[in-house]
Amino acid sequence: MKRVLIILCLLVVCAGCVSRTPVGTQTAILPSEVFPTADGSTPINQIQGVTHRSPMEGETIAKVSGVVTAVDGGGFYLQNPVPDEDERTSEAIYIDLQANSNAKIGDFVLIEDGWVREWNPAGLGENSLTITTLVAKKVTVLSHDHPMPEPIILGKEGRVIPNQVIENDVSGYVGQSKLPIDPQEDGMDFFESLEGMLVQINNARAISTRNRYNEVFVVADNGQDAGIFSDEGCLILRENDPNPERILLDDAFILMPAVYVGAIFSQPIVGVVDYNFGNYRVQPLSKPVLSQNEALSPAPAQGTQQEWQLAIATYNLENFNSLLDLERSRQIAEEIVDYLKAPDILVLQEVMDDDGSLDSQVVSAQRNIASLIDDITTVSNGAVVYKALNIDPNRNADGGIDGGNIRTVILYQTKRGLRLASNTAGTADQETALTVENGRAMLSLNPGRIWPGNSAFINSRKPIAAQFVFNGQDIYIIGNHFNSKGEDGPLYGDQQPPQTPSERQRIAQAKAVNGFVRDILDINPQAMIVVLGDLNDFPWSASIQTLEGDLLENLVNNLPENQRFTYLHVGNGQTLDQMLASRSLSGRLVDYQVVHINSLSLPKEASSDHDPVVAVFDLSAIE
Repeated sequence: MKRVLIILCLLVVCAGCVSRTPVGTQTAILPSEVFPTADGSTPINQIQGVTHRSPMEGETIAKVSGVVTAVDGGGFYLQNPVPDEDERTSEAIYIDLQANSNAKIGDFVLIEDGWVREWNPAGLGENSLTITTLVAKKVTVLSHDHPMPEPIILGKEGRVIPNQVIENDVSGYVGQSKLPIDPQEDGMDFFESLEGMLVQINNARAISTRNRYNEVFVVADNGQDAGIFSDEGCLILRENDPNPERILLDDAFILMPAVYVGAIFSQPIVGVVDYNFGNYRVQPLSKPVLSQNEALSPAPAQGTQQEWQLAIATYNLENFNSLLDLERSRQIAEEIVDYLKAPDILVLQEVMDDDGSLDSQVVSAQRNIASLIDDITTVSNGAVVYKALNIDPNRNADGGIDGGNIRTVILYQTKRGLRLASNTAGTADQETALTVENGRAMLSLNPGRIWPGNSAFINSRKPIAAQFVFNGQDIYIIGNHFNSKGEDGPLYGDQQPPQTPSERQRIAQAKAVNGFVRDILDINPQAMIVVLGDLNDFPWSASIQTLEGDLLENLVNNLPENQRFTYLHVGNGQTLDQMLASRSLSGRLVDYQVVHINSLSLPKEASSDHDPVVAVFDLSAIE
């Protein structure tokens, strides 16, 4: 949990004046003679050192002095007002109080017999960097009302933030490395060199909305020298660019206002640099002021324009239960009709069973699905009527919340002649096979599961396959929800480069699905196949490349690079929800679009945490 902090006003006092002005309106480093003498004090920069862990870790320091810059419920931040000339060494440290103290912002204090401690906020042994702190049992206030040290400007008018590399000097555990940090090239080292210090962000621009933890990601200088931005203002994650220029604003000292992607901050943001939950962060010391902050409306999908066109979509509904959240069900129904334009085939992930997260014996989702279909019909005034293809999983065998029994469901409309090729549905443990009928690859179970007994799908969702006929042609739909990335290491974790242990299972899942696609194409090389869903990995990842192989084309590549995102995570717009098509079908693509319903919305306004993807294909008959 985040530390509970006492919100205090940060004051600046001009030398020789009695007036007080907020930090950011007047700042100046004062000469050392302004401060009381603390003979024998060890400079904070020596405690911090030039590595990620203090060279004095575990030692007791006789004397440390500095100015209090921020106070919370457990201690305060102390900064040396007269820095050294080495930008690798932080001039501030968090004082972990082990005794009562009346130190306030602007006080010049002396710490005696403080113990240097490296503290892992995630817990012992967790993949997290440590915070250098000074455990203090005796704090003496020597004088009051001193000006704050001048904040270090992050960006073009101060210290330039690395914009491509997080860490490239260490392969292994950063905390064990004895190498000096490299703040000019490595984003991780850049923020480490400022640990606990006052910093200032000018012309900040939001690249995320305020999330459920009241965090907001921004870039400095209105995004100058930052990576590529979407049209909406999201910073796009790329294979070789994790965007270390992202700055996380947290709410330790403030009440974070509602912020949308693209918001402009009209005043400099001043705060202290902190680390927690696998991320460096800036804790603003006063409420940010915004001059431009508007919710963005998603552009609706194109929809089908001609009778021979077929629209197919995928949408992760995030633990959806229509019966338990009527308002959300209605919202999603409106999105399907108004923004997705009621696609002919809609593949949904994370549809829960009928009693939601209650860990009962219930696994059926029949009433849940029927309720959503009813809402869609109502919203469309009867114009849109879906049928459902669903295979109930074995209880608590497919991952997700225990008791939720999430699964992938296929909805389809029949009004334009779309129909199932056969209607013998499989069960959770049955594997659909392929038979040959007059050169056609026919599913033995429709819908059916692909290789449910494969160890790759243990505690994970099983792919669902269905075969449709439209305009006299077979269309194979394979709906997926691959293994979660939840266990993978954070970008700013102790282990570098970040490890991706969950990828092994996704690669195995991708091999299984790719093998099934190959079996269809072996029967009919011109078969039209769509593999889609929440694939929980990036287009360039080993798992998606394995899934694609030499059989499928990832349709996201039809979008401009700056529009390739379906999900916002730690300030990076990234593509997790994808649609791949066999080559005979990819050439018939008319339109491919991510409908940004949720990634640009505040959590309380969003219906899910993913954006849906819609593709339209030209399925006019081959002559």
